[in-house]
Amino acid sequence: MRPEIKRAQHTIPVGASSPLRACRNVDSDPLVVAEAHGQYLHDIDGTRYVDFMYGFGPLILGHAPEPVAAAIGRQAANGTLFGTYCTQEIELAERITATAAHLEQLRFVCSGTEAVMSTLRLARAYTGRTRILRFNGGYHGHFDLVQNKDEARMRDAGLDPAAMSSNLFAEYNDTASVERAFAENPGGIAAVVVEPIACNMSLVLPEEGFLADLRRICDREGAVLIFDEVITGFRLTFGPASNLLGVSPDLTAFGKIIGGGTPVGAFGGRRDIMRLLDEERVLQGGTLAGNPLTMAAGAATLDVLSSDGFYEELERKGALLQSEIEKHRAAKGLDFTFARTGSIFAFLFVPQSAPVRRKEDVARQAQQPYTTLYRGMREAGYHLAPDIEEPMYLSSETTDETIRDFAARAVELLATDATTPVAATA
Repeated sequence: MRPEIKRAQHTIPVGASSPLRACRNVDSDPLVVAEAHGQYLHDIDGTRYVDFMYGFGPLILGHAPEPVAAAIGRQAANGTLFGTYCTQEIELAERITATAAHLEQLRFVCSGTEAVMSTLRLARAYTGRTRILRFNGGYHGHFDLVQNKDEARMRDAGLDPAAMSSNLFAEYNDTASVERAFAENPGGIAAVVVEPIACNMSLVLPEEGFLADLRRICDREGAVLIFDEVITGFRLTFGPASNLLGVSPDLTAFGKIIGGGTPVGAFGGRRDIMRLLDEERVLQGGTLAGNPLTMAAGAATLDVLSSDGFYEELERKGALLQSEIEKHRAAKGLDFTFARTGSIFAFLFVPQSAPVRRKEDVARQAQQPYTTLYRGMREAGYHLAPDIEEPMYLSSETTDETIRDFAARAVELLATDATTPVAATA
């Protein structure tokens, strides 16, 4: 273990301020990075790694993109925090709300966790109800209302059982389980909160009609539909992914990309719900919320994302990666699933014929193939997500050469692992 890691562990629990960075789930020492540019990370020894994690998703333009770095530098020279109105906050809010009709108002916070927390508080105040319906395997932050802990572990985990008791759970892509929850709790569910594309159980796409069913049920029952787009917002299109999915929620939580690599969150939606903040019936505040440094970084990022053909080019790269992976997988006779939407992708070590619709399906996969993949690719100079259920990402800086090399090396590594599923022979 590197001395820097030992030093960190003495002062910081697990040695990092977010647990997955410790790389325990892939049986590896963490990277200690000195600098990053474009598609590359450089550790403190000068070793270069091609990055496919990109800070868990925010860095859609790659590391240290010049327009964003320049905007941060200009703003830093003119003040990083005012504690007052600033035009940067107003302008970024206007640009984000202009991307979707249902985003009538928006407020900034400092993280995706805060954004989701605020939407739930609004939903409860708006409906006068307390129960929240969520989906097994979904992740919405680390506050009590959205933790997946069983009753016996709540107090040991520092969670409030009273808060946790308001949670109800359904299965992703299972409308019947949602209907049962409403039937068993008549007039009691304030909100349904969901990742419209599930990016915290590897990568699971919504089946045709599932999100529309959620919209229909919430309308019928008077519940608020909340889309957690902390990952998908501005990742797949210029705006929320709901624009592509054809279903409009009542409230949306954003994060990651809209801050240009700085701490950020935002939530917005229908004016009649957001007005509860205007009337101060719901409290939400934050010293650093909407700070000019983050707003400048976000605006500079959106400038690039709004350029002609940006998302089309990312989709082309994603399609190239998928075709290369599938080509090598077939040549090696392997039978794992490669999931992708746009520039988000994941390896799932279940047979291609097996359905991957919900958390239970994802949980069946063996851990070892991914550990082999992570460690082997890191030795080859690639940085992957340090957990089997975290997706990975392409950026505008990822090159075609990188994609082809990555695909060939990744499948070759998986072919050496005896636990990787193998296709049945005729």
